[in-house]
Amino acid sequence: MKKGTEHAEPVISMRNIKKEFSGVKVLDGITFDVYAGEIHCLVGENGAGKSTLMKVLSGAYRPSAGRVSFAGGATYDYLTPALSRRLGINIVYQENDLVPSMNVVENIFVGSEKTNKFGLIQYEKMKEYNARWAEKGDSGQVRE
Repeated sequence: MKKGTEHAEPVISMRNIKKEFSGVKVLDGITFDVYAGEIHCLVGENGAGKSTLMKVLSGAYRPSAGRVSFAGGATYDYLTPALSRRLGINIVYQENDLVPSMNVVENIFVGSEKTNKFGLIQYEKMKEYNARWAEKGDSGQVRE
């Protein structure tokens, strides 16, 4: 736990997350909290469930059991990709299914690029947004 978060409410709280594929347990009762200002990196062997846990958080997978809660009291049995994005969750996966010809910032914004009134992508605005979000270090609710 990060110093100073002993009494803070987690921004995101995943409780007792379970996921099975055809009867095979992939996640078995995972609990994961994220507090404001934290940055996490999940590390483990191949098949440990890192990507599966993040896919549950991003709404790509529906958990077999468990709940995801957010600061302010909203609690969900599962998230959809659209709801996850509205809640400020953006995941950059380790898999090579990102667009290889794009840089990190462009891959983060795939599907939600910042554009001007003519529909042209504003690369500098996306870079600035990421820089402000990283500097702010909270729930990602950076306002335009």
